[in-house]
Amino acid sequence: MNYLNQFRETYHYGRYKIVKELIKDKGKDLLDIGCGPPSDSMKHGAFLRYMGYGTGLDIEKRTIPFKFVLGNMEKMPFKDKSFSVVSAQEVIEHVHDPNKALDEVARVLKDDGVAIVTTPNNHIPFQVFWWCWERFIGGQWAHTHIYSFDKKGWLNFIRKNGNFKITYLKNYWKGNLIMRLEKLEKIKGKKLTKVKKKSKKKKQKRAKK
Repeated sequence: MNYLNQFRETYHYGRYKIVKELIKDKGKDLLDIGCGPPSDSMKHGAFLRYMGYGTGLDIEKRTIPFKFVLGNMEKMPFKDKSFSVVSAQEVIEHVHDPNKALDEVARVLKDDGVAIVTTPNNHIPFQVFWWCWERFIGGQWAHTHIYSFDKKGWLNFIRKNGNFKITYLKNYWKGNLIMRLEKLEKIKGKKLTKVKKKSKKKKQKRAKK
């Protein structure tokens, strides 16, 4: 194995290790969106192989030892609330409508599930790195990033989408955002329940007086 492949695999498997820890208590109803090989030296379904379970979704046919479904992140062929975990690692920057893609993630995710989204943190140092990478090493990725935001841009985008709250954020290797998302409906529902309970107690106290 050459040094470049070692670098790539260290990078990707290091991210997988973090993601595995973030979803360890969420069961095995896992959907991995974009399950092609993240580098030339890694196999199709690399993240699913690392986890040992799950379903893969991709716009191209992938040969993996797990259930595979051909489809698009912007219109996924799954029923509502099908998965406890949805993973989209290095995918959302490639889709034509990331807002619709997040809507779809929210739709197929169970109410108590989590979504993992990783994407480049497109600050100036990363832009310089990526310019060099596309031209001298990773030519297959040239001009494939349709949407490129820095950390602040992605946080604003997710907030405006309105489906999720970010419960974990890491700037991995100073150039890649790892985000753990929970459905906002669930969080709001909890807050509303607490408010109602407090209001009932107040009414009972007033009645006794």
